[in-house]
Amino acid sequence: MDIPINPFIYSRAVMPSEFVGREKEIRRLLSRLSSDQSTAIIGLPHVGKTSLINYVMHSNIRQEAFGDAFQNDLLRVLDAHMLRSVRSQTEFWEQALKPLEENLARQLPVYLSLKDKFAVARENKFGTFVLEQLFESFKENKIRLILFLDEFDDLLSHPVLNSAEFYGSLRSLASRSLGLVLVLGSRRDLEQLNAKTQEINPHGSPYFNVFTEIVLKNLPEDSFHKLLDKGGDYFNAADREFIRGVSGFHPLIAQAAAAKLWDANEEGLKDVKRYEVAGRELHRGIKHNFADTWHVWSNETKRVVTIVALTQIPKMLGKQHVFAIEDDFKKLSDYSSEIQALEDRGVLVSSGNGWVITQGAFLWWLTDELVRNVRDETEFMAWLQAQEMDGVLTTQQKTQLSKTTSVVLEYLNKGATTMIEAFAQGAAGAALKSLGW
Repeated sequence: MDIPINPFIYSRAVMPSEFVGREKEIRRLLSRLSSDQSTAIIGLPHVGKTSLINYVMHSNIRQEAFGDAFQNDLLRVLDAHMLRSVRSQTEFWEQALKPLEENLARQLPVYLSLKDKFAVARENKFGTFVLEQLFESFKENKIRLILFLDEFDDLLSHPVLNSAEFYGSLRSLASRSLGLVLVLGSRRDLEQLNAKTQEINPHGSPYFNVFTEIVLKNLPEDSFHKLLDKGGDYFNAADREFIRGVSGFHPLIAQAAAAKLWDANEEGLKDVKRYEVAGRELHRGIKHNFADTWHVWSNETKRVVTIVALTQIPKMLGKQHVFAIEDDFKKLSDYSSEIQALEDRGVLVSSGNGWVITQGAFLWWLTDELVRNVRDETEFMAWLQAQEMDGVLTTQQKTQLSKTTSVVLEYLNKGATTMIEAFAQGAAGAALKSLGW
């Protein structure tokens, strides 16, 4: 029996052959690498940072873009999640310089001139001074170590590497040693990384101001449709609108939604039932994505998102209730930088009277969070405190938000299922209109 293979990937980073879009970001990154400039790839969880790194690690990609510019370079990817067992900076550099060690063992002539300097660096436990000398030798021999540190912000809780000595060494080597080019992959932007490390660096220059950001946003519309084209004739125009409405062009959510809709088709489901099943499976399968994103956001950003969601959800359900939120609470004018960052990343879009959240599936997740955790004013205050949002609200604002939440919850007796069913039963059209589409 010939069983068609579901072409949509969402449980792992995509391989180069599966990669879609990001042409502008790829050009910028490769251009910066070719001119020895260290870079930070910034993006919310699961937006494709690791997939982008995997893509540029592919030698054919670099060859096609820049010919032999990267011919002798050593490329290494270290995932910060996998560095939890590292007990010293010496162990870190042992892992980082593994490609050099392997090539020296192969007696490849182009690297043999580095043998003595590498031995000296190892004997001196890879101190910053001897590393700088080693990387100067790299550059003299037209070799570079291009080191990708993925999930870099996970090091903020590392028992050893979260230190002034380590960050200061990275900063010094990245800015002075042209034989080393660093690429950080991080959920937190450089401003946040500098703020998070300020306690261990109260008087020195920020550690990460020698990097330039490349921000990964949601997919542009043409790349989104190119992604869905993998499904061939499985998806009609209404299906594409459904996937767009729940994903807001976020690549992982779009892949997951397409995968679930594909499976629903394979099961022979039709019409409303097909969307309901796909929506429930999607909600169940990507909850962790939204929990990760919520964890990364600042308290102020959480406040902005919560207020926008509480005004948007009733409209998506066809309710016309207008909440009596006080003017100074509704205006959000004090949070222009947070709103701008959310717009830049495609989480919010401007819509006439304010902003709306682009990802319907995120609203499903937040709905369940509220229904599960907010049952009366006391529990709501506890929820605010657990989200570390209570400090950015006055007592009056907390009370008003609690009342608003209670009204919204009256419409959501089944939590996210209420909204999923609304999407499936025809409210999807109204939802897309409310999203500005």
